[in-house]
Amino acid sequence: MLRGEGIDVRAVVRPGTKKDLRMAAIQGLGCTVAYADVGDVGALERAFDGCAAVVHLVAIIRERVGATFDLVNRRGAAEVAAAARVSGVKRIVHLSALGAGPEAPRYLQSKWAGEEAIRHSGVPTVIVRPSFVIGPGGGAAAQFAAVVRLGPWYPLYLLGAPERPLAVLAVLTPIVPVLGSGKYRSMPLDVRDLLAVVGQALRRDDVLGEVYELGGPDALAYDRVLDEVMAALGVRRWKVHMPMSLARALVREFRYLPNPPITQDEFEALLVDNVCDNTKTVRAFGLNLRPFRDAVGYALQNAVTADGSGRS
Repeated sequence: MLRGEGIDVRAVVRPGTKKDLRMAAIQGLGCTVAYADVGDVGALERAFDGCAAVVHLVAIIRERVGATFDLVNRRGAAEVAAAARVSGVKRIVHLSALGAGPEAPRYLQSKWAGEEAIRHSGVPTVIVRPSFVIGPGGGAAAQFAAVVRLGPWYPLYLLGAPERPLAVLAVLTPIVPVLGSGKYRSMPLDVRDLLAVVGQALRRDDVLGEVYELGGPDALAYDRVLDEVMAALGVRRWKVHMPMSLARALVREFRYLPNPPITQDEFEALLVDNVCDNTKTVRAFGLNLRPFRDAVGYALQNAVTADGSGRS
């Protein structure tokens, strides 16, 4: 998007990142590449040297050894802000998360702490709190597609089992397990609407110092999200709701897996309605938000096979 508007872009990636197709695509657009980790202020300063603005996207939604919420989401944001100040960057556009706050679940608390570090950096800032983002190339849309396509066999897929035999099993057992009632709500956001906000936030001075919450146009129950993903993939599955007691017990057992379908932190966040009032953001940026059906159709447009079984 930025290159299409004639803006010079320097992509900052972690040291050791392989030169794969994504890297080639970035460089093919005419972007330069700099290597830095959010924990290395010196490398960040060199990466930011000569840049007018920084768009900070780095965060984790799951902790692992050496990469905790506090280390990446809070301290990483603080290091980026410090490096931006030293490098003479004129503004930071920081992507936080909808629901971030001091009393929120742990992940969202860490995103709030990152906001605080950015806010007090001394660099002019625009903070955007998007809902979970729907777009092509991975992320939430790909995860939803795999959950719908593989149903009860999805955990085995995460553990490295071959996808094709699991897809066959899923056709024979056409169900999708749902934790609890499935009535908890969210506001999935089309990536193109988020890009429109980021692009304007880089150019407009009247939005500096503000926090903008942004979700899609509708608050959707989790069940409805699954229905729309099924429709986009052209598959039919029965939703099977687990009693909350069973769901909690299952999530506790998942913690022993190297790549669980859902963590305890994610589960607790899932059960809380993650919604907002979009009015301020829609008016400020002149948005016409795309409904979830359009967003998921765009994200999964190449994810339907000839036999209708779907792929991602």
